[in-house]
Amino acid sequence: MINTALDFLSKEINSNLNNIAGTTNEDFIVVSSIVYGGKLAIPDKTLGLTLMNIEEDRVAKDQRVTVRNMQGDIETRNPDIYLNLFVLISANFHYEETESPRLDYLEGLKRLSQVISFFQGKNVFTQANSPLLALTDNKIERLSAELFSFNFEQMNHFWSIIGHSYLPSVLYKIRMLTIQENVQLAPDGIIESIALQTKTRS
Repeated sequence: MINTALDFLSKEINSNLNNIAGTTNEDFIVVSSIVYGGKLAIPDKTLGLTLMNIEEDRVAKDQRVTVRNMQGDIETRNPDIYLNLFVLISANFHYEETESPRLDYLEGLKRLSQVISFFQGKNVFTQANSPLLALTDNKIERLSAELFSFNFEQMNHFWSIIGHSYLPSVLYKIRMLTIQENVQLAPDGIIESIALQTKTRS
């Protein structure tokens, strides 16, 4: 489900960037790790969409474990897990084998700005306003994108761990991916009455 959510977002962004550029099937952004085998994994002159962290949203967690199924019976199951995905969008437009490093760098900043504008204009994705979402994974009912800011210390720490020099990038918190396998824990029924037993002292 996580993979299909990221794939869906990359397709939505690509569709928007292709529309801006007047193209049809260009891969302006790809789902990719940042570094693989000590080398930059994002293709040249491309944006990379990378999963940085997975967070459980406990505030929205529903603790109820009994639900009524399609047949009207009561089932017991674990509560849904609500996930927030932190995704980083990086612009790899600054590399050695280029004839115009300044122009390439500016092009990367332009693409990054277009992605920010895209999410500003459409930050909530549902099966109603994004038919591709249902085709990608009909279990995902809603995703929303929220800009999330690094401070300088966090940013420096992150790129140090990655082991690569800084790339122009923007971080988004994607809410809300729901995980529910619908595994019934045990047969259950509705409690219709409670009987109390009392003992009297002799």
